[in-house]
Amino acid sequence: LFSPPASAGQLGTPPVPCIGPKRVHPFGNAAMHSAAFRVGWQARQFIDVVKAPVWRAVWSNVRGRYGADKFPACDEFLVSSTQVYKYLQNELLAAQNTNHLEDLCTEELWPVIRATGADYEKVRRHYSPDECHIVWTSTKAYVCSLGPPEEATAADGKFLAGARFYSVMHMAFAPESVRYSIDDIIFESQWDSEHGIKQWKIAFIGGPVAPVE
Repeated sequence: LFSPPASAGQLGTPPVPCIGPKRVHPFGNAAMHSAAFRVGWQARQFIDVVKAPVWRAVWSNVRGRYGADKFPACDEFLVSSTQVYKYLQNELLAAQNTNHLEDLCTEELWPVIRATGADYEKVRRHYSPDECHIVWTSTKAYVCSLGPPEEATAADGKFLAGARFYSVMHMAFAPESVRYSIDDIIFESQWDSEHGIKQWKIAFIGGPVAPVE
């Protein structure tokens, strides 16, 4: 299903991180609102926890319809997408050259990903390589969308699956600035009626800007 670089683990088509330097290095008065944001962050996560059994039931139904040998289990998808999410976040922050990430996203999204990596150049010049990485405190993933092709036998059909990530993290160079983020990543894959999912590619990334604590 997922086929990423070796360091991304057993995934395949990774997701992408919070796009834009503001996500990695918050500006403005976001810190002033962090307490209120955390309340909203916890409330939104509670809603997704409540909805999780429903999404699992929908996922199981779709998997049963399209074939367990052709479509991943819900937990497999969430574990893989979480690994890719973290991998991409770190690569956009630390990598001097992000060309190796091109195969992880759709053709339409790649220019955005490439530009995001360039946006972090000032951060990389200011801090040492050892400081340019993310320290993850926690990350929880939930299914937030699922769209099978219109026809199970459609040779050119596409599958869409989305994951929502609730993360607590900080940059190694700023341990005092804790971030509570919510990010949605939508994956897309061509559907092969004989072999099933081909390769997940990131088609969309979004989510609210996360203020610091």
